[in-house]
Amino acid sequence: MKRIFVFSVLTLAIIACNKDKVESNPHLKFKSFNNDVVPSNGFVRATLEFTDQEGDLDSIFVTRRRLNKRGPAYFEYYYGQTPEFGEQNRGELQIDFEVAKDLIFGLPAIGIPGSTPPRNEPDTLQLRFYLKDKEGHTSDTAVASTLIVIR
Repeated sequence: MKRIFVFSVLTLAIIACNKDKVESNPHLKFKSFNNDVVPSNGFVRATLEFTDQEGDLDSIFVTRRRLNKRGPAYFEYYYGQTPEFGEQNRGELQIDFEVAKDLIFGLPAIGIPGSTPPRNEPDTLQLRFYLKDKEGHTSDTAVASTLIVIR
């Protein structure tokens, strides 16, 4: 009976020690937008949390998906290099988007049929983010909450 107890305590200790282990592959989690509803000429900031064992983040990629009823439109693009974090293996990234230039480019506005004066539907967007580090490892994909762009 004593052996089972000692084995159980050791097993729990090993599991607890490995719970916060930072891996070599980066991990990314979406936290928030500064606003969930923005005008087409506005700006939006996304806040993400990352972990990476070496802290050698290199690039961030964004996939935009339009969720409007008339069919999704996907577009993936290289957003840019991430700042240097030195030895830091955890932290936050803040990504600023100019809505017209970064989020709704190439998306024609969808008119609301029969509206007088003519008006457009708001765009409902979903953004996905992933990171690449200097060794070529890619992170999991962080899916953002829905973003509404008023046209």
